[in-house]
Amino acid sequence: MNKMLKSVAVVALSVGLIGSTAVAASTADWTEVKAIFNHKMKVAIDGQAPESPMTPLMVDGVAYLPVRDLGEALGMNVIWNEQEYRIDIQNGPKEAVTDTMEAIVLDVQAAANSGDRIVNVLSLGANSPYPVIRLIVPADLNITGPESEDSKEAPELKPGMKIEATYSLAMTRSLPPQTRAEAVRIIHELGQVEGTVQSVKSTDHGWTIKVDEKEGDPTSGVILHIAEDTVIRSGAMAEPAKADEIREGAKIKAYYGPIMTMSLPPQSSAQAIILLDDTDSPE
Repeated sequence: MNKMLKSVAVVALSVGLIGSTAVAASTADWTEVKAIFNHKMKVAIDGQAPESPMTPLMVDGVAYLPVRDLGEALGMNVIWNEQEYRIDIQNGPKEAVTDTMEAIVLDVQAAANSGDRIVNVLSLGANSPYPVIRLIVPADLNITGPESEDSKEAPELKPGMKIEATYSLAMTRSLPPQTRAEAVRIIHELGQVEGTVQSVKSTDHGWTIKVDEKEGDPTSGVILHIAEDTVIRSGAMAEPAKADEIREGAKIKAYYGPIMTMSLPPQSSAQAIILLDDTDSPE
């Protein structure tokens, strides 16, 4: 049955029960067709109705079913590879193995031709095999967080948010690896600063650095306190780095908070620091 894959978006089952459509228009990448949903036709897997009901879409006598619903019903992992613009179907258990991590959102993009979001995150886990992971957050995924308790509207993911994400361990082999988010909880929003390190001091509790956003303005920027659990990365690939690699004159992007003093410049605890090359900008 899993040999019946026909197109990028659907699985086709030749049934020849309804034939009523014709191609209306086509381009190099898209073919426009007329189709109808057959609500009378039922789908069964080994004689049993699947957990997620599927209504066949009829095109020229061929029944099309959602590839993810059918693939997972057959015990396979289905992953949308946005980078390659491809559906990846992998043999595996019906329930994909997942893991949970705390991470900082680096950026959020809308996936092409869908309501899904592409979210690059910086993992805060010491044992994470990848420092940056690209999460595909489905449009219908219920994102929870502090705002969801006081507002009827679901909270939106934004750069600089600290989140807890449950994700599938079935990942693409690209860099950064790409996988599907199964659950996302917003912990809180962090402050962000990108600038030049003006001073570095060693303290009994770690390191303290001053980052200036405006050259020559002593009140600009922020003083950051670096502790043992501060995540420090270097370069576009976010390679692991150490606090003693931070030098005066270095360009960095830092995420800090959630508590900050009211002084000028303000002071806060650094959650994560990325050392930038002159041409680098974190994703």
